[in-house]
Amino acid sequence: MTRTEPRTGARAVPPGDLPGVRAQLRGVTADLAAGRNCLWLVTDAMVESGLADELYRGALFGTPVRVDVPPPPSPRARGPEPEREPATGEGDGWAAGDGGARADGDGGAWADGEGDGWETGEGDGWAAGDGGARADGEGGAWADGEGDGWADGDAGAWADGDDLPYLDLSDDGFDLDLGWSLDARAPRVPAPRTEQAGPRHDPHGLLARLAKELSVDADEAVATLVDPGRGRRPVVGVRAWTEPDDHDGGTSPGPGPGTGPGTGTRARGAAVERLFRLLAAAVKDAGLPPGERPRLLVVARLRDLPEPLPDELRHGLGDTAVHWWWGALGRLDTATAVAPILDHGPDTSGRDRDPLAERIRRAVRSETVVEICGPDLELARLLALEWDGAQHTLGAAVGRCLAAAPAPVPSACPPLRRIGALLRPGAELRQAWAAGAVVSWEGRLRAHVGVWHPAAPADGPQPAPDGDVRARLTALVSQAQQRVLAPWIEEARQRLAVRALGHLNRPVATLVADYADRPPAYLGGDPERAFLELQVGELLRAHVSGALALPPRDAALLRLLVTTRNVLAHRSVLYDRTLDELCGELSQADLRAA
Repeated sequence: MTRTEPRTGARAVPPGDLPGVRAQLRGVTADLAAGRNCLWLVTDAMVESGLADELYRGALFGTPVRVDVPPPPSPRARGPEPEREPATGEGDGWAAGDGGARADGDGGAWADGEGDGWETGEGDGWAAGDGGARADGEGGAWADGEGDGWADGDAGAWADGDDLPYLDLSDDGFDLDLGWSLDARAPRVPAPRTEQAGPRHDPHGLLARLAKELSVDADEAVATLVDPGRGRRPVVGVRAWTEPDDHDGGTSPGPGPGTGPGTGTRARGAAVERLFRLLAAAVKDAGLPPGERPRLLVVARLRDLPEPLPDELRHGLGDTAVHWWWGALGRLDTATAVAPILDHGPDTSGRDRDPLAERIRRAVRSETVVEICGPDLELARLLALEWDGAQHTLGAAVGRCLAAAPAPVPSACPPLRRIGALLRPGAELRQAWAAGAVVSWEGRLRAHVGVWHPAAPADGPQPAPDGDVRARLTALVSQAQQRVLAPWIEEARQRLAVRALGHLNRPVATLVADYADRPPAYLGGDPERAFLELQVGELLRAHVSGALALPPRDAALLRLLVTTRNVLAHRSVLYDRTLDELCGELSQADLRAA
C-alpha cells in the first residue's frame, strides 16, 4: 500500500520495498517452493493496519499456481434464514387447533381426521409426482418418494419411509379400516429435515470455500489437491484472521445448558488446524514427494489459532515451516520508511543553508526517530512529521504521537529478564509480542516506547515525565547521537592530528612520551605514526601546555570535539546549541582541509 504523507506530499515507501520485509518474503517463498507448508505469524497491529494482508498477497501471488481462499461472507451478506409465518386459521398458513389445515396457493389442504386426506382443487386422491402417496383420513400416513414420511404412532415421530410396514393388499376398490385413526388428536405437521451439522457441511466453512474455488464438493476438496491425475499442485492461501469461531464437533465439557453430544465447543482456528491435519494425512497417504505436494500458506495472529498449534507444526506436523514476524525489521527499514518525510521536511535551522551541516542534523534527527520508535513504522512516520528536531520538544512530540497511534499499554509487557532475543518469542512473551509490547530489535529484546512513555493528546494537558521516563529517553537520544556523530568526531580528530604535525613546539618523540597515556608499543620506533594516534583529550593537553600551537579555528574545533566526546561517553545528550555548533565546525573543517 503506497500512500502519500499529507503534510509533506512525499510518497511513503511501500512495505514490500523494505529490506527486512523482502528478506522474510524470500524465506516464505523459498519454503513454499521446497514443498513445505508455511504458517506466518504476525502481530495484531499488522492486521489492523492492513500490512498483514499485503504480506499475504506478496507471498501468495509470488507463486505460479495458487488458490486464494476468500474470506467468509459477513452475516448480513449471507441473508436471514427464512422464517415460518404464523397462521391464523384463515387463508394460507399452518392452521391451529384440532381441525387446523395447511392450505397452499393451489388449494391443497391437509385435512383433519374427519376429512378426505390431501385435497387439491381438482378432486380427491392426490399423489405427488415424486412418488409421494397419501393415506385417507382414516389412516393418516404420508411418505414421499425419497423415503421420508410422517408415521403417526404412539410416540408421534418423523420416521423414514423405509421403516413403514409393507401391506400386500388387493386392489379391489374396497376401503379397509386399518385402525390408524387421527380422531383423538390434532394433525401434526412434519418439520423439515435439517442438514447434518459439522464443518464439512457448513456452506460458509473453510473447506466449503476451498472446495468452491476447486469446483468440487467440500468432502472432495483435500482429495482433489492430492489427486495423482492433477497437474501442478497449488499453494492454498488462508487469511486466518478472517475465519470465524468454529465448532469442533465434539462434546462440550461439563454439565449445563447447551451441553451434550453434538453440541460442540467453540474453538478459534479449529478449521485451520483441521485443514493442516487433513492435508498432512492426505499427502502422506498419497506418497507425494516434496516437489509435487500441495502447500498451505496461512497468515495468522496468535489468537486466530489453537495455542499449541504453532509448536506442533514446528515440530514436524505436516512438514510446515513456522515464520514469526520477530526481528524482521531493523534500523535500516525504519530509516528507509522515514527518509522521504525528512528529505521533504521544512528547513528549521533559521540560517543560511549549509549542505554538510544540514546533512548531519538530518542524520541525527532520523537516527533519533529510529532509536525511539524501533520497528514501529507507523509511529516512526508520525514522529518524523511531528517533531521539529529540537531536544526540548522531543518528549511532547512522542506523547502526541503515542496518543494518535495505537500503542500497547504498560500492563501488556511482562518484566524482561534478559536482553538477548532468540529466533522466536518465548512462551512467556508471546502475548506481549502479539500486542506489540515486546519486539526483537537488532538482536535484542526491547519494550515498545508506549509501554514506558505516557501518551499526551495535543488538546489535553501535558503530563510531566518522571525520572525513569526522562532517563530512558535520554539514553535513546544519546545512542542515536553517538551513532551519527562518532564517525565524524574520529575523522575530524585524524585530520587535526595531521595538521598538528606542522605546529609542534617540541620533538614529536618527546611530545608522544609526555602526553600519550597509552602509547602503542608496536609504534615505538615510529613516533610520527604514534602521534597520529593521540586522542582529542591528549591533543588538547599538549596544546594548552604549549607543546602544540594550533591555529585558533583548529583549537576551537578540538575543544568542541573533546566536549562532545565526553558528553556522549557518559550517555548524555548534546544541547541543540552545541549540536548546531558542532555541525557548523565540522563543515568548515572539511573546507579547510580541502
